[in-house]
Amino acid sequence: MKFAFVVLIASFGAGCGYIGDVRPPTLDIPVRVVDLRAAEFGDKIAVEFTLPPLTMEGMALRNVRAVELRVSGAGADRTIQIAPKDPGPFASDTPMADLVGQHIILAVRAIGPKGKASDWSNLVIMDVQPPLAVPENVVAANSPAGVRLAWKGSAPHYRIFRASPGGTPQRVGESDVPEYEDASVAMGVTYRYRVQAANGDQHQSEVSAEAIVTPEDVFPPAVPVELSGVQGVGAIELVWQRNTEEDFAGYNVFRATAGGEFEKIAGPIDAPAYSDRAVEAGKTYRYTVSALDRTGNESARTAPVEVIAP
Repeated sequence: MKFAFVVLIASFGAGCGYIGDVRPPTLDIPVRVVDLRAAEFGDKIAVEFTLPPLTMEGMALRNVRAVELRVSGAGADRTIQIAPKDPGPFASDTPMADLVGQHIILAVRAIGPKGKASDWSNLVIMDVQPPLAVPENVVAANSPAGVRLAWKGSAPHYRIFRASPGGTPQRVGESDVPEYEDASVAMGVTYRYRVQAANGDQHQSEVSAEAIVTPEDVFPPAVPVELSGVQGVGAIELVWQRNTEEDFAGYNVFRATAGGEFEKIAGPIDAPAYSDRAVEAGKTYRYTVSALDRTGNESARTAPVEVIAP
């Protein structure tokens, strides 16, 4: 009988699921933000940070009730509510008109789905300055190097942004004067430019209105220099200095006799030299040379040189 009772107990235990240790409910406290960044943007303070995707218990953070931005300083002490969203990158602006001249400290924290707040983030310290003026009258034009930008402004520094069709603006350069030469463009492609004034990393204006340009290569190579001619053996030998343009394609050589008109006798040729063997002994010839690029733009001609055929 005792044996049967033991078997009954064992059978009853085998038919039930195992009950593990009882765990306390999670608090769902968001992990602290560690990458808070802030800068003036026109008449606002722009903050950016990343809300981590985990809770302090290592569980996935699915949402937050609120995000709070704390502004502290001698003349400012406030907490600003930022509209909540899913974990990931955050960006928000706050007016700063009443903060100009203040030395302030910024921090953010997230309120989890159960109302528990994370620790405050890393601190950002800044001195709020009057808003920088937006660069005006931005003009983009063709230049031999690519695109030349010019604008009006009085800031100590500028950032230049460029977007190609269908693309988002990307910073392509910086300048300490109100002009910039962009040599990293492709001919025939339409670009949109904007300019932003800056005074250090934390103080920047809003971006300017767009300037749109489609660069085209309408600029000829430089005129060849140092053309000279000498008598050779049954020929007149011409030499000049080589052009250095990246899109250089060749040279045209022109000749005239006595008071006649110049006529093209060779080209385009690659080398900065030419041997004219179609000459008559004792006759005077005049020569001039032009340069060509791959688009077909032709430079002006050199000053002519005069040589008597041997």
